Amino acid sequence: MTLKEITHDLHRTAERTAFSRLLVSGKITQQQYAQYLYQMALVYSTIETGVKEIGFMEQLPGLERSSHIYHDFIELAGEQQEAFIFLPATLAYHHYLMQLLSDDRRRHLIRAHVYCRHMGDLFGGQIIAKRIPGSGKFYQFAQPEALRSQIRALLTPDLGEEAKVAFEWTIRIMRDLSASFGIEEPRKASNQDNTLTA
Repeated sequence: MTLKEITHDLHRTAERTAFSRLLVSGKITQQQYAQYLYQMALVYSTIETGVKEIGFMEQLPGLERSSHIYHDFIELAGEQQEAFIFLPATLAYHHYLMQLLSDDRRRHLIRAHVYCRHMGDLFGGQIIAKRIPGSGKFYQFAQPEALRSQIRALLTPDLGEEAKVAFEWTIRIMRDLSASFGIEEPRKASNQDNTLTA
């Protein structure tokens, strides 16, 4: 099975969270999107530090997103930067990633988180880019098609279980974002996937 097939159900669940739907609705506010970017700044900086340490980022020039996320956040948050906080799921995910990277036997699995996050930016992120406030540098890639092909060639099905974990963390963060703004999850989404990795 391919990574796409292995993660299909969790990917669908992530897309159906209330905050994911808000991202593509064209109705997300500047504050809501800035809060999302603040969470992603920590997530991506942690992932990208890890993949650089194992030499993986060198094989994917132009993939790095951290500085672009930070640019977008500063653009939207302005002088209100200190008003934003990391949500519990974001901090827990960061802690999980740091533990993963500290384990020499498992640190190579950080590549699965690139599949979940960066590959998503190269696909669905291109839809989001047209519907969010600000300049959206987060989703601007110099050679998106080439990057997609390179990622597919480098990521193998044995990363499937860890890729599922990455999607589970994404779902948790999206639900935390929804809760922080008082956005109710769709009834069906709230009744499923209650065994997310802690």
